[in-house]
Amino acid sequence: MNRFLKRHMKLAIIVLIVFLLAAQIPVVKELLARGATTLYVAVKYPDQTITFEHFEYEPHFGDYTVSYSTSKGDGTGLTLTPKMLPIFVKYDPWDQPMSD
Repeated sequence: MNRFLKRHMKLAIIVLIVFLLAAQIPVVKELLARGATTLYVAVKYPDQTITFEHFEYEPHFGDYTVSYSTSKGDGTGLTLTPKMLPIFVKYDPWDQPMSD
């Protein structure tokens, strides 16, 4: 590896470490979770108007829940994992098969 790649690799590792440490601050966790779910909802349901309601940690399940409501009045809660960096949607109740 040449010096250029070594220097950028060190910088990338430092930025990643700082990002992971900053993600442990509760306000930053909430911003990450809201950003991840906002992006998820915008891509998955572009035709619906969905507004953020509530963000909370569920200690029984070890996951975060982000609640949204639609313009029709119904609401939902997306479950996010992992606890350290809540950016992956684990459960989306709107994305379930229809039952008779």
